[in-house]
This record gives sequence, structure tokens and C-alpha cells, in this order.
Amino acid sequence: MANKLTLKLITPERVVLDEQVDQVVVRAVDGELSVLPDHEPLLTALAIDIVRYKSDREEQTAAVMGGVMEVNRNEVTILADLAELDVEVDEARAHQSKARAEAEKTQKADKLDVYLSEMAISKSIARLKAAEFFKRRRRPDRS
Repeated sequence: MANKLTLKLITPERVVLDEQVDQVVVRAVDGELSVLPDHEPLLTALAIDIVRYKSDREEQTAAVMGGVMEVNRNEVTILADLAELDVEVDEARAHQSKARAEAEKTQKADKLDVYLSEMAISKSIARLKAAEFFKRRRRPDRS
């Protein structure tokens, strides 16, 4: 049997995911990286984006609002303030949040307020990416 990775996605409120996977793909603050079994130990800061993970040829996603990822001995641990599996994302709410944050950003003059609006937009985009990925995964093959 081939080696697997244990992927743990943890927020202060809950363990979002604890699963055996074949591959994890994340966007760190300095670029995208893929983790396969027997990866060297690693600690990196994550960007606000999606985490893709593959198990038995099925790829799934989770929206992750930044955080850190540690890789050690075939265990990938992601600690984030907020995270949602693609099946949990409320797409309509994410669209509303994005539109609200974009409207607020245009009315802000203070750099901190603009930054906070941009962060809210990034979080909404991550949720929307996860929701879109889930919709594509659930569509029947049209080959």
C-alpha cells in the first residue's frame, strides 16, 4: 500500500478535517506548493485561498482564511482562524459578502479600513472558489 498523508485542518472552533489523503496543494504567502507522502518537514504561512486535497483520485477543497501549515512525518496540519469545506460554503452569502466589501472599500479613505475591506473580499473569493470547485466536482461527466 502506498504511503498516505494525514491532513488535519483545525480552527479554534473545531476540527474541520482529519483525513487520509494522497496529496495536498496550498497557496502559501510566497507561492503554491504541493505536498506528497514523504515530503521534507516544512512550516509555512498560508495565503487566503483554497486548499486542494486528493484522495483516491477525487479532489476536494476547503476555503482557508490564511493560517500556517506544518508538514512533518506524513502529517500535514493546517491551523487557521477560519476554514470551510467546499460542501459547507453558502455561495449566495459569499456573493453578498463580496459585493458588500467591494462597496465599502470604495467609500473608505483610511488605509486600515481599505485593507480590512480587501481582506473581506479575499475571504469571499476563497469561499466562492471552493463553492465553484464543489459544483464542478458534482456535475456528471460530459465526455
